[in-house]
Amino acid sequence: MQDLSFVWLEITGKCQLECTHCYAESGPDGDHGAMDERAWRHVIDQSRELGAEMVQFIGGEPMLHPALPGLVDYARARGVEVEVFSNLVHVPQVVWDVLTVPGVRLATSYYSDAPDRARRRDKAAHPRPDEGEHRRSGTPVGPAAGGCGQPLRRAA
Repeated sequence: MQDLSFVWLEITGKCQLECTHCYAESGPDGDHGAMDERAWRHVIDQSRELGAEMVQFIGGEPMLHPALPGLVDYARARGVEVEVFSNLVHVPQVVWDVLTVPGVRLATSYYSDAPDRARRRDKAAHPRPDEGEHRRSGTPVGPAAGGCGQPLRRAA
């Protein structure tokens, strides 16, 4: 068996948005599922034993899971690199703090530079991301996907 190098951990189905393209159909009515922080730590341990060098926390919106900061710290303490995949609608300060730890990255998707092109299942207005906080914290943000033919402006 080949060693495992990367795992995605979908820690929540809760999200502020209801994007039409969301494979998980996450949204405000989603929940954090049946696994608690202890169970997720066990998954991180098992993944590391199988050779995982990186974990990506996904959802829904992983920033909405109360255990995210602890899970990030736990993974880093075991030598596992971390990426948090977020919509950046709101990033709590405690999460910004763990995002500045070496070996932790932040990723996001970009779909359009025009708010009216952001599609939602409920057709409501798209909340604005925490645009300036990553600049203040010094956290690098990398787009994980390009945006439907729309120009991507550099976040400086």
